[in-house]
Amino acid sequence: MSRRSFNRLVKTSFVLSELRSDLEAWCASYTKAFLAWEEDAIAALWTFPALPTQAGRSFVFKSVEHFATNTKRLLDFYKSQQVFQVERVVTDLMPLSETAVSLNVSDRMSAADGTEIATWQAAYVLQKRDQSWRAIAAIADGEVAAWAARGTPLGG
Repeated sequence: MSRRSFNRLVKTSFVLSELRSDLEAWCASYTKAFLAWEEDAIAALWTFPALPTQAGRSFVFKSVEHFATNTKRLLDFYKSQQVFQVERVVTDLMPLSETAVSLNVSDRMSAADGTEIATWQAAYVLQKRDQSWRAIAAIADGEVAAWAARGTPLGG
């Protein structure tokens, strides 16, 4: 391996490590807002219009208010399912450009006693805006399937 190739590899490794750290921080902010039941804080981690998809259906949220209203309903659903703890782990990432990344995560919801309620995989596209990462799209098929397997309304 040439010195130049080696230097590029080291630089790429450092950049990916820094990117992973930034995205893990984004995930931590997401779970913190979730556990505080703060729909506005969750909405602040998105940019608009936002495009979540689930079970073959896409939804466009044109404003923070529209997104936060929907998120409040989702949080109420999670409360009704007695979700007490949320974990989100970055499982894969792929830079798409200097300011965009594809992010795969694994989510786990559990009850107050630690019993697992549901787990799933989700995918996001994030873009860096004003020096912070914001989601612009999400694929929530795994979440819908996990709740459907429990026989809950979200999966219905």
